[in-house]
Amino acid sequence: MITREESKAIVDKVINMAKADAVEINLTASERSGTRWANSTITTNLVQYDRNVTATVRVGQKTGSASTRDFTDAGLQKMVDEATAEAAKGMDIPNLPELLGAQEYIPIDGASADMIRNGPAERARMVKDSLDIAAKKGVLGAGFIPKSDIATCNANSKGLFAYYRTAESGFVLTCRTPDGTGSGWAGTTGIRDPRNIDATALTNVASDKALKSRKAKALEPGRYTVILEPRANARFLSLMTNIFGGGGFGGGGFPGGAGGAGGAPPDAAALAAGGPPGGGGGGGGLGGGIGGPQEFMAKKKIGDKIFSDLFNLKSDIGNGTLRQSTIMQDNKPAKPVTWIENGVLKAMGAGQSASTNQSLVMGGSEMTLEEMIKKTRRGLLVTSFWYIRGVPSQDQPLLNTGMTRDGLFLIENGEIVGPVQNFRWNMSPLVGYNNLTLVGKPVPMDMGEAFGGGNAALVPPVRIEEFYMTSVSPAV
Repeated sequence: MITREESKAIVDKVINMAKADAVEINLTASERSGTRWANSTITTNLVQYDRNVTATVRVGQKTGSASTRDFTDAGLQKMVDEATAEAAKGMDIPNLPELLGAQEYIPIDGASADMIRNGPAERARMVKDSLDIAAKKGVLGAGFIPKSDIATCNANSKGLFAYYRTAESGFVLTCRTPDGTGSGWAGTTGIRDPRNIDATALTNVASDKALKSRKAKALEPGRYTVILEPRANARFLSLMTNIFGGGGFGGGGFPGGAGGAGGAPPDAAALAAGGPPGGGGGGGGLGGGIGGPQEFMAKKKIGDKIFSDLFNLKSDIGNGTLRQSTIMQDNKPAKPVTWIENGVLKAMGAGQSASTNQSLVMGGSEMTLEEMIKKTRRGLLVTSFWYIRGVPSQDQPLLNTGMTRDGLFLIENGEIVGPVQNFRWNMSPLVGYNNLTLVGKPVPMDMGEAFGGGNAALVPPVRIEEFYMTSVSPAV
């Protein structure tokens, strides 16, 4: 990919080439790669490289743009000439905004040398370790290891130079029994240091859940105490994050963070994960109409108590674990924003100094998942959710429906006593996060349906009361 120094050399060269009143440059370079396996056999090892530079020149009140993937001097000069010619043919743009000058950003290193070097050989070793454990335990593994290395740079002739490089990976795995009667999931995503991916431990978790989920007991639908593991909670949280930024609708799909912080829709590598069909989830209510999330937020003001005391949410710009971009979409510096503190609304609406999908952290504790289980008299342990979709409702803004998958277990008197047949559920996060009674230790976890979208947040496991399971879902 392109380093800060290489990016600076290219943008300076383009600025010097342009015989114009002003010039803006956008430069991107990326590696998107991944390894996928199914039935305990590697099926896909893919890599996609891309790079592009775009120049927009200003001649008086006219502008013209051109792009190229040819980074040679000749290729860059041709791009500048094409942009200049385009400007000459254009119409005047009244009130052309001033260019943004040099900015000071919170320093963050989003791409460690170890993660940049992490490639197919390292991924293959992780897969082998995983397959060895799966074979020993008598289960079949299917998983995905995404890796992305993306550099972006926005610069102009007024002194702006906004550069950010991100390199991250993950490990997601579903194990199934050969007869298809048991399934278990485990994973970690949004990881900046490959040493923090423990394929052995994750495979043990997924394998054990698959074996323990056989002969699931059917329970009656109803309202249950649930412990949502981080993956399930990340999906549930994603349904509502956008309501704080002025959009009024839940996220759910592939939240796009500012300045490269968030995720684009999944590329081929992400889709190789074999995730559920469709796009995001979330919405619910009736959009901006009666009972919708826009109406709900329109009635709120800073200082209102809208969630449990245990619910805290912030965009922790500069967070050392997430290491996401500190640059806003308009190239201004991002700054930390507390959205919810002890259940109280602290920020909302447009013009915030961070996106709700930028370095997002849901507050938690040092409590482990095992400790949360011990503190639960009766409830359900939810590993993950299958697809989530909005449900129109005038009574419950952001009402959504989905299904549990890959490990649902009954807790009684602080212990897991057996597997439970999956449920379909109906719930609004606006209701669910009012019913929080325990929060655990936050971990990095993607919030979208697919993996590898670059939209990880720090999310804890949570215990929610009165979670409405509407009907049995007989799938494993």
